[in-house]
Amino acid sequence: MSIDLNEPLVRQIAEGDHNAFRNLYKAYKSHTFKFAMHMLHDVEEAENIVHDLFAKIWDNRKKIRPDQNFKSFLFTCLRNMILDHLKREQRNQSAFKYYLLETNKKEESIAQKEEKYKLIQLALNKLSDKRRDIIYMCFVDGKSYQEIADIHAISKNTVKNQLVKAKQFLRSHLASQLRLSQN
Repeated sequence: MSIDLNEPLVRQIAEGDHNAFRNLYKAYKSHTFKFAMHMLHDVEEAENIVHDLFAKIWDNRKKIRPDQNFKSFLFTCLRNMILDHLKREQRNQSAFKYYLLETNKKEESIAQKEEKYKLIQLALNKLSDKRRDIIYMCFVDGKSYQEIADIHAISKNTVKNQLVKAKQFLRSHLASQLRLSQN
């Protein structure tokens, strides 16, 4: 099922019309899922990204321009979300490899290292997307505060504050978690 999203329908969605949005979802759910599967090769991740895409569309419905090609806009958003996801996954893998290299210097079993890594990932996942992204950009990608500020369109001081708060959270959360896992 494909519908022509003309200006009146986009305007209805912008005004908060749930039925218009439901029609949009029905029209594009399978197409967006197929596209996500093609890029991700993972059913669960594809479903999650498609869900997040439509949630984002609804949350930002007032910013959508009725005069633009909506299908092109939708798939561009989806592609960008998938690329961001893949970038995060690559960062996670890089961080894990780095962690394994660093901890190889210590007398720990692979199982202990994997357990610590899982605890770190869980703690990182509890951060907001923005703070987690700033942590990765700074410590994994090696970007400067100014580069991160430019990417997120925030001030350099905001980047510093976000890093401080994220590190404080990680320290406190991981300290208690690592103590529990060692008992």
